[in-house]
Amino acid sequence: MSKALAWIRKSKGDESDVGLEEQRELVRALADDIADEIDVLNLGVHTGFSTMTRDDPTGLLDQNDRVQERVGELEAGEYTHLIAWDDRRICRDEYFSVIQYAAEQGDAEIVYVGDVNEDDLTFDLKRRIERDTKEEEIEKSQRAIERRKEEGYDHGRPRFGMTYDRDGRYQVPGEDFETVLEIFRFDNAGKSRREIGNILDVPTSTVQNVIDRREWYLEREKMAES
Repeated sequence: MSKALAWIRKSKGDESDVGLEEQRELVRALADDIADEIDVLNLGVHTGFSTMTRDDPTGLLDQNDRVQERVGELEAGEYTHLIAWDDRRICRDEYFSVIQYAAEQGDAEIVYVGDVNEDDLTFDLKRRIERDTKEEEIEKSQRAIERRKEEGYDHGRPRFGMTYDRDGRYQVPGEDFETVLEIFRFDNAGKSRREIGNILDVPTSTVQNVIDRREWYLEREKMAES
């Protein structure tokens, strides 16, 4: 049985962008034609950029729990198709390659409504213009990240259990930090990564990442207390 993931997103502040209603109608219609079963990821008005090109404590594409979950399902082979209006509605920076890789690993075909409806020459020209604009935006973002590094500030998506301070400069313990401390306690008690994950309902990979960065977490806890 075929199963499609219908991916819907409109860019923030882009009045020329195709509307959500039109995407919901046409992306869903294409999905109905292709697949027997459909899941819809409707992000609404949401940025198409990720922590790969933006330095923002919250709100980026790969910081969205629903996006992370669906990309994981793509890689796990949950879907036979990923359907969107076009590639820009999925993502606008290098995080697209992560999604693309997940689809390839899960043997899912990516299908666009835009590919079906647009003249090839117009489509190619639009991509070239958008590519140049995107590269300029990426360069600006990379310069901003470099400036943060030079100042000694954190950058990128907060690690598990962490959030950014009020100035947006350093990662400090967040709502899930108690879970981080529980991971350390169970690790000290000799529990395996899998056992800890099952007890705390946390992915084994997250448990491993937290344990690998134990010193960093404890250092940031001290920094926040002082």
